[in-house]
Amino acid sequence: MFFHYFLIILQKNRNMRRWLLLLLLVLSLIVVCIGYYLKPYFTPAEKQKGLSVMCHQDDTIRIAYIGDSWADRHKNVNCDIVSSVSDATGRPVVVRTAGISGLTSKYLYYCIFREDSIRDVIEWGPDFCFIVAGINDSDRKMGKSYYKENMRLIIELLLEKHITPVVLEIPSYDIHFSYKRRSRQIKIQYLVSMLLTWSKMDCIQDYRDAYNSLIKEKKWENKVITISYKDWNPDGYKDIRGLYDGGLMHLNAKGYLVLDTCIADKIITYIRSRKR
Repeated sequence: MFFHYFLIILQKNRNMRRWLLLLLLVLSLIVVCIGYYLKPYFTPAEKQKGLSVMCHQDDTIRIAYIGDSWADRHKNVNCDIVSSVSDATGRPVVVRTAGISGLTSKYLYYCIFREDSIRDVIEWGPDFCFIVAGINDSDRKMGKSYYKENMRLIIELLLEKHITPVVLEIPSYDIHFSYKRRSRQIKIQYLVSMLLTWSKMDCIQDYRDAYNSLIKEKKWENKVITISYKDWNPDGYKDIRGLYDGGLMHLNAKGYLVLDTCIADKIITYIRSRKR
């Protein structure tokens, strides 16, 4: 009803129409300027070179575990991947973890080349590399094309180095709560990002779809192991098992146990499939 009366007023008031058009023009210019200024922020990574990966001749299964805070916090819990994979295959297993809190997929890719802890884990020459990326992309509304392109670069790099990628599909964390607990400045930043990247507040499934379309487009279904959220935690932070900590964005010790079990099962299945 209000909108109807507002249109009637506009039709009768030429000056108001002019002011409204001017306001819309100014707002459009502001958005364009902000978008231009922030373009590098939303631009995916550029392809890097210079990585030297070791080649091993023994029968040890080497597993790297890299990513954002989910990888960083994994260093503080018992890793059940080692015993599970070793018992199933009868081979020695070593897991090395390197993570940095706050990384988006773009900077995870760059850290493989530029940050010693992550670079060392890759150059160590793992057979498998578990990748946690995309949580911060979706939380900050970086754009699904941004996430998709960076994941392409990470996966292609690993495949070129004969490392099997094991990718964690973005889990169901409480993205609304994550936004609510931010400062006013960060909230405004996220809202601007939503506008510029056409991301919804809860964009997790959109980003998952972008990743899955990448796997299909590149025909990587048999080359990349994907840990779908449905495989280990379909209910996310609402899971009655209580797998998340109080922030509802990170796993607790029980959550890591469930995730590690799924990672181990996927790797075991992959290894057995290659023996057939």
